[in-house]
Amino acid sequence: MEFPRRAVNAERALALLALAAALGAAWAEAGAPLARARREGRPWLAWVSMLPVDDGGAPNILLARYDPNARRLLLLHVPGTTRVDRRRDLDGVYRDALKADGDSAGAARAAEDMAERELRTLSPEAIPAVTGRIEVKTGPLGPGDEPAAEAALALKAATRSPRAWARRLREAWAGLLRGGRPALDPLLLAFELRRVPAGNLEAARLPDDAQAPALLARLFSDARPADDGRATTAEVLNGTARTGLASRASKMLRLRGVDVLGTGRAAERARTAVYDRVGDFRRAALVRAALGCPTARAVTRPDATRAVDVSVELGEDCAAGPP
Repeated sequence: MEFPRRAVNAERALALLALAAALGAAWAEAGAPLARARREGRPWLAWVSMLPVDDGGAPNILLARYDPNARRLLLLHVPGTTRVDRRRDLDGVYRDALKADGDSAGAARAAEDMAERELRTLSPEAIPAVTGRIEVKTGPLGPGDEPAAEAALALKAATRSPRAWARRLREAWAGLLRGGRPALDPLLLAFELRRVPAGNLEAARLPDDAQAPALLARLFSDARPADDGRATTAEVLNGTARTGLASRASKMLRLRGVDVLGTGRAAERARTAVYDRVGDFRRAALVRAALGCPTARAVTRPDATRAVDVSVELGEDCAAGPP
C-alpha cells in the first residue's frame, strides 16, 4: 500500500525540522560556558543574584562554583555589608546603580562586578573567570537564615518544578534570540543539578576579617581537606525558649561520635544552623546528619575564636522532634 504523497512530504518536513532543531541545540550548547567547562572537566563559576520574594531590598549576591567531575555545587554568600571601596558597601553599590537607571537586573550586575573585584583583591589566584549569571528567588528569610544555604536548596528544588523549567526555557530562548549562547547556562545547570546529591550542595559565607583570603583559597581549590581521622568537636547552643534542648542534642551527638565540648545559649532563631568553623564543610555536614533534624542548614562560617570544629545553634524547627 502506497502512502499519499502529502503524508510522505509532511513526514520529511517533520524529520528536517527535528534535525534542524537538534543541530541548533548542539550549536547553542557548544557555545555555552558551562557546556565547555563540562567537556573540559573544569569548574564553572557564576554569579547568583538571590532575591527573597516580596523582600523589596537589595538582592543577596553569591558566587557559585559547580564542579562537573565531583557533581558538587558550592555557593559563597558575599554579604551586602562587604566594603568594596572607601565609602560604599555592596548594598550601596546596588542602590546607587538602581537610582541611576532604575534597572534592577543592571544594578545586580554592578554589585556582582564589584564583588568580583573585591574577591580578586583578597585572593588573586583563587578566583578564575566568572562566566555565568543566574537569578533565583526564595521565600522570605527569617532571623539567622543563611542565604547561601537557602539559595542552594532553591536551585535544587527548582529542578522538580514544571513552572521553574518553563521559566528557564523562556529565559534561554530569549537570550539566544539576543545572540548570547551563555543564556543557556542556567538551563544547563538545572539539568546538571538533577544529578547532584543533596549532600554535595555546600554553602559558605565570606568572613569580614583576615580569614577571608585563606578561606577563598580552600573553597575554590580542587583539593579537599585531608581526613585526619580525629573526631569532630562541637558546641551546642540553644536558640529557643525551651529548656534542656542543648543538653538533649548533645547526648544524641555524643552517641553518634561527635565530641561535644560545651553547651550554652544563642540568639533566638526559627531554623537550626550548623556552622563549620574551620573551613571543612564535611564536618558540619556530618554533625547535621547526626543531629536528626532534616530542616537544619549547614554553612561554612569560620570563626577563629571558637575552640571547636562546628557550632550548632538550635532553632524552633528542631525543638518539637529530634533531638
